[in-house]
Amino acid sequence: MLTNSGHQSLASESPSLEDERLLLVEGVREYAIFMLLPDGVIATWNPGGERIKGYAAAEIIGRHFSVFFLSDDVAAGKPQALLDRARRDGQARDQGWRLRKDGTRFWADVLVTALVDDLGELYGFAKLTRDETERRDAEEQSRVLERLAERQELSSSLQLQVIKRIFGAGLTLDSALTLVHDPAARDRIEAAISELDETVREIRVSLFASGPETL
Repeated sequence: MLTNSGHQSLASESPSLEDERLLLVEGVREYAIFMLLPDGVIATWNPGGERIKGYAAAEIIGRHFSVFFLSDDVAAGKPQALLDRARRDGQARDQGWRLRKDGTRFWADVLVTALVDDLGELYGFAKLTRDETERRDAEEQSRVLERLAERQELSSSLQLQVIKRIFGAGLTLDSALTLVHDPAARDRIEAAISELDETVREIRVSLFASGPETL
């Protein structure tokens, strides 16, 4: 049906707002979007939930959402605490390890929203989950590389200090040779100087291998 202005009537011919919302949720695959009953039982499921968690709708609807939590988190009451927080504050956000159907873990970014009717009565929760495993792994790898770089920098700095001290000790011994007249003692001092020079050379080779810019 057309209105006087020539536009199609949303009320008469277009899908309802609720239908549009359902179609939108069904089309999302990057997020697991589903509804929970007030007691935490799963009431709806979307393709994103199947992709991320591995369950088909027929396998998961009717089960309690604590099935996604690690056993230690379930024992600690974390699923119910998440719902209680959402009920109290309207929304609750959480990040942590969750379980797929096959038992593998993934790092989840979760948002739970309390759903209330016009009288303010709770009738369920909307739960949105995103798999953040790759992002978390990349951040963790970046932190590890940063720590390794810091340790390498500290190690290089210490090695340079050692080179300076060994070189200084070698110069001291070299200058002391003029005061030593015993041939055996001179040979031993010269051998020590050679050993110090070789030690400096080995440290410099190690530094060069870790990065020529260090030198």
